[in-house]
Amino acid sequence: MKYIFFIFSLILIFQLTNTYAQDKSESVNNLVNTLKQKVLLSDDQTNSIQKVLNELITKSKSVEDKSEIIKEAQSKVESYLDKRQKMKYDIIKNDWWKQVQAIL
Repeated sequence: MKYIFFIFSLILIFQLTNTYAQDKSESVNNLVNTLKQKVLLSDDQTNSIQKVLNELITKSKSVEDKSEIIKEAQSKVESYLDKRQKMKYDIIKNDWWKQVQAIL
């Protein structure tokens, strides 16, 4: 009976972890798509920014003060944008990064 309970617990933990990871991945996709629509990102820019956000999520798990890694991610995201995109990005920047922080 103990073994059945143990196996059931492991399956439940795995399912919850998997669901949590899918939620984060879906959130990242939504954030990147929002940015893509607002500032007209190319496919290369979209992929690069998605990688930056996925790295940010990974790093945020092991860091108490997330402000430094968020600043680093902001810098990376901004480095992928051209002048016209940066002008549009500056308008939505604060709200967009609040949404990013909400998934960390």
